[in-house]
Amino acid sequence: MPSAQKQEVDEGPMGRHGADFRSLLQAIHSANISNLSLVHPRGKVLFAEGESARGVFILRTGRATASISSSEGRLVILRIAQAGDVLGLNSVLRNACYNTTVKTIESCRTEFIPRKDLVDLMERNQPTAQALAQLLSREVAELTDRLRFLLLPQTANARLAKLLLEWSEHAPQITKSFTHEEIAHMICSSRETVTRLLASLNRRRIIRVTPESILISDRVALQKIAVG
Repeated sequence: MPSAQKQEVDEGPMGRHGADFRSLLQAIHSANISNLSLVHPRGKVLFAEGESARGVFILRTGRATASISSSEGRLVILRIAQAGDVLGLNSVLRNACYNTTVKTIESCRTEFIPRKDLVDLMERNQPTAQALAQLLSREVAELTDRLRFLLLPQTANARLAKLLLEWSEHAPQITKSFTHEEIAHMICSSRETVTRLLASLNRRRIIRVTPESILISDRVALQKIAVG
């Protein structure tokens, strides 16, 4: 749903993580680590839950979902990774299997750093270790906020309202980037429920749905639903 405008971390503040991310990139390039730069189409799985953590993907442009699934096949999207995120970091540092599945939701460019090279760099370079610790800390905080978002609202309607408010924080018009099924995975609901709730909000003129976007028409009403 948010705009598919790509974030290029080579420009501006180097992504949303700023100095820590810049420090990590500089250390990687200074150490002449043979990282693999790749371009991925929408729908590409970078790594899957349960696979051996062979290394990290540094997301340079684009966005990707990080999800978990149950033995029954139920899928929950935990977060939307954006340019500046280091994907798989927690699993690599623990030398464990990846604990999420990361899948691109638009064309992305990544750099892959093998686990051994990353660990060796951390042992040789204290500022790099500190930068990675800060990046990991922010990721954990983001996941905590996401779990609070999923668990605290009692109804799917409230969770959907909170998601729409989050996406429209900077502009009332939200470009459609996700299917109803993907939205359902973000709010622990079903595709049918998402379709029904969006149609209801549209009929009540709280939002206005078009083929390309969703316009928040009554933010106050949406906020009341979100806390209900």
